Amino acid sequence: MADIFQGIVMYQRAHKEKDLMVKILTREYGKRMFYIRHGKSKRYQYAADMQPLTMATYEGTINRTGLSFINDVKQSKLPRVFIEDVEKNAYMLYILGLIDAAYVDNQPIAHWFDEAKLAEAKMVAGFDAQALANYFELHLLPDFGIQIQWQSCVICGNAEGPMDFSEHLQGVLCQKHWERDEHRMHVNPKAVYVLQQLARVDLTQLHSLTLNDVTKEEMARVLDRIYQEQVGVQLRAKTFIQDLHQWDQRLAQRGQKNAPTD
Repeated sequence: MADIFQGIVMYQRAHKEKDLMVKILTREYGKRMFYIRHGKSKRYQYAADMQPLTMATYEGTINRTGLSFINDVKQSKLPRVFIEDVEKNAYMLYILGLIDAAYVDNQPIAHWFDEAKLAEAKMVAGFDAQALANYFELHLLPDFGIQIQWQSCVICGNAEGPMDFSEHLQGVLCQKHWERDEHRMHVNPKAVYVLQQLARVDLTQLHSLTLNDVTKEEMARVLDRIYQEQVGVQLRAKTFIQDLHQWDQRLAQRGQKNAPTD
């Protein structure tokens, strides 16, 4: 009897001359690798349904070990925003990549499927893509074995006033104890505050969030440091995002140089 399941396509890669290997985050069975015979063929009827970030209801064979197979696609959707907006596409792929890195295959993780599905919906609705990625970075840290004290000073427990981040002490420091870590990151206090809020709330509680570029850069600086130095995860999608931002900065600088002067 065939299995029917919900899934989000994480990625695909070529296999042999005409076949595909497609990794799908399923709600019912966790992350699974599917073998798609003749998936690269122009005549394969479900080619569009195997594109990364496609969300669908599939019918197929789920094997306990080894590869699984897809026989039919009941319904599918790839939001147009992920085709038209390179940055949102990259951030959503990064979110799925983090989930992929945090969990082994074949382990049911319905919660993270629901979170990823909600993240797709929020990006489609216009929610800030980086803020969503930062939410996943924060909430997946415990799954990588990293415990950070975000909500109060690691020295005295104070939760008020401007805070800075101490990588060495694994948490935030209030202004009274900044001297306890001479290598603290000197983060913009607003960025620390937003990180604290994102670490505290559930994704369903996030309805709107407006951030300026400086705050977003500072948030990324903190989380990039944690993931590079402590988690040890550097995903291709994140490298692409960083390159994209550097390119945007160079274009902005070039535009300022070429701007007419009075």
